[in-house]
Amino acid sequence: MNNNFLFIFSALMVFVILIAINYDAIDDFYKFSVPLNSLELSKDFQDTPEQFEKTKNLENSTCFTTPSMNEFCYGEPRMRGETGTSYLAGNNVGFDGGYMHFDKVNPGTSYFTIKNIKEMEDDSALITFGDRDGKVAGSFFTSSEDFEFTATVNRFDTFVSNCNNEDGTNVRVVQYLGIQTIDDVDFFVTWYTSANLQTPIACDYPKIIEHSLNHDFGI
Repeated sequence: MNNNFLFIFSALMVFVILIAINYDAIDDFYKFSVPLNSLELSKDFQDTPEQFEKTKNLENSTCFTTPSMNEFCYGEPRMRGETGTSYLAGNNVGFDGGYMHFDKVNPGTSYFTIKNIKEMEDDSALITFGDRDGKVAGSFFTSSEDFEFTATVNRFDTFVSNCNNEDGTNVRVVQYLGIQTIDDVDFFVTWYTSANLQTPIACDYPKIIEHSLNHDFGI
């Protein structure tokens, strides 16, 4: 009896220790991985094939194909000082095209949780994410503790920048597109759209950003 008790007790202790060691990974899986797998990019203003062709045929339009073989086009950006904007149209990708951002490489860019972008080799960039005095910029519903987080991104890397509501069922998704030269000036190019999640995600910064960088959005 004593031997059986010791065996059962030992096995139970090993199980408890394994759970304790892997608790953070398990917790993160349910807080971030499961919700990200339920994410659907916004379809509120989904592009039609006609809209895509219209954008593609605009004078001075730019088109590109992502690693997921989705084709996107955008019209010539409208420049306002240090930044520019345009609208992104996709070829039957099943979600809103999104909004383009063009920000001068010098001094960099700053929107949502992106505090700065620095140019690196091979069209990669170092992004510094952070709060704005304890608040997440661009979000009226989500606050956070002070944080700062850096990550190296390559062209077409995609991530969640911030939650759009307090229950974590709507977020902003950003994709980095590298550097484009416009009138002899270099600009960082990114675009963003919103997304809905059937399973709410934890609006925990910077973890939400960090985990989303490893997610395949299929864009």
